[in-house]
Amino acid sequence: MKTIKYFLLSICLLGFTIACEDALEKLPLDAPSDETFFSNESELLLGINGVYESLYWRTGGLPYPVALDNATDLGFLRSDFAGLQSFSRGAHSSVTGGFSQTWEQMYEGINRANNLLTNMNRAAEVVSAELYQRIQAEAKFLRAYYYSWLIELYGDVPYVTELPANLEEAQVARTPKAEIITNLYADLDEVANVLPDTWGGSDEGRATRGAALALKSRIALMDGQYEVAAQTAQMVIDAQTYSLFPDYEDLFTYAGQRSSEVIMDMPFLVGFVQTPFPREQGPRNTGCWSRFVPSQFMLDSYECIDGLPINESPLYNPAQPFENRDPRLDGSIIRPQSLFATYVFETHPDSTETWQIIDGSAQRVANQDVTNPFATFTGYLWKKYTSEDDLPQDRANSELNFILIRYAEVLLNYAEAKIELGQIDASVLDAINTVRARAYGVDPSATTEYPAITATDQEELRTIIRRERKIELADEGFRLLDIRRWRIAEHVMPGTLVGRPRGAYVDLSTVPEINQFGHPVYGASQDLYRSVDQRVFEPSKDYLWPIPQKDIDVNKQLEQNPNY
Repeated sequence: MKTIKYFLLSICLLGFTIACEDALEKLPLDAPSDETFFSNESELLLGINGVYESLYWRTGGLPYPVALDNATDLGFLRSDFAGLQSFSRGAHSSVTGGFSQTWEQMYEGINRANNLLTNMNRAAEVVSAELYQRIQAEAKFLRAYYYSWLIELYGDVPYVTELPANLEEAQVARTPKAEIITNLYADLDEVANVLPDTWGGSDEGRATRGAALALKSRIALMDGQYEVAAQTAQMVIDAQTYSLFPDYEDLFTYAGQRSSEVIMDMPFLVGFVQTPFPREQGPRNTGCWSRFVPSQFMLDSYECIDGLPINESPLYNPAQPFENRDPRLDGSIIRPQSLFATYVFETHPDSTETWQIIDGSAQRVANQDVTNPFATFTGYLWKKYTSEDDLPQDRANSELNFILIRYAEVLLNYAEAKIELGQIDASVLDAINTVRARAYGVDPSATTEYPAITATDQEELRTIIRRERKIELADEGFRLLDIRRWRIAEHVMPGTLVGRPRGAYVDLSTVPEINQFGHPVYGASQDLYRSVDQRVFEPSKDYLWPIPQKDIDVNKQLEQNPNY
């Protein structure tokens, strides 16, 4: 069987069609019935590939976690992608489309897993025990992955592990989140003892032991079970299967694809399934749409190179705000005065022309990043996953994989869990500093070449680790889950979302305050910045998403979340 990149177009939920000779082995022309499917090796492989297909959780072709981040304080999305703009504005409800899309996507993957797990015994006598156990483990891992998103977004959800025999059995009440987590732990422990550390050749990209443990660590951290989170992250670290990719910026380009840091990804391949990532995030000068863009809040959250936030660092100059900053700012964001895809990116309203530099030759050209009415509303762009290799020709057909789980997250999971437990030792500082040192391209032991963390106070470290997650994992889909579990969403989400200064940076003389929630506050200077959007977060309901109304209408056992 070829690599997982090739299976998407070969699968549908109720019937399985062979799409490509290079993708999967062909089945006999007389298609199997529901009563006989999953009766041989080919059908089991086709079935498990169908379960993987639900990893393609996308909106408009863009991985959904990116849209999630841009519906928070980190960014802005210029259109109502899957209802997320409505959510960020407090205009959402149980009939808003995005909540239904997510619910259906995750349950589609769960149903596919359950269908396979329920019926794969038909092949038990004709396939090897090793293959049988492996496919069973992959299906349970994927089912746990899909449930992990459901419980974090919706809270209690129906927990099903078998396909209902009839409509009556499909009337299932919501299962308490804590009970679901216990079951997910059991499944992930089981599959971690079956799945390999790595896959070879054509099977690269499938679930591994490390993916199972990393997912368990994530679930535990999200739900405040810090002992489990720390122990499981430690198991991933001790296995030494993964290591950080040496260049943070390159990690999110083709150079970092399937690197030592990647534990699980959403693979893309032109001709099978591709993504318009560059088109949605990239500059107007390259023919892109600039729809998902970072906020000024995001820009002002990056530290200075002395490790201090901008309101505390003597190195910060508001008139030259991009100097002396954490390298991850330029690794993650296309900001004014930077060169990207041959153009000098500039968003000052007077900059109707800019420079294009090709092979060392510069010329003045019209600046669509200013003159186009749908250029970036914030004045910034995401560099993460906006690969220059895809611009301009392949901006709507990128095959750059989107990382779902990576080793840096595991290190941060470990550090945060140990901090919350009050078990602060050298291993905690090592985990954080390993991530920070990579941003500077140096070894963690070279503490004079990057701002290493030495603090041991729990409250101080809590502030540091939360800022570290905000910076390291930006535009990857973690922010909404983080600010909910930290119970700070009501403090960082509402109000005016601001973009770059309306005028020139050199005219700025004031520095925003960074409050106790790690959120920049501009006070009387806020009018100097672009007012991009008005955000709303109602704590009485918005810490959970609404259950889709159409599912409540069908399943009379379902109850709605509070205040929807």
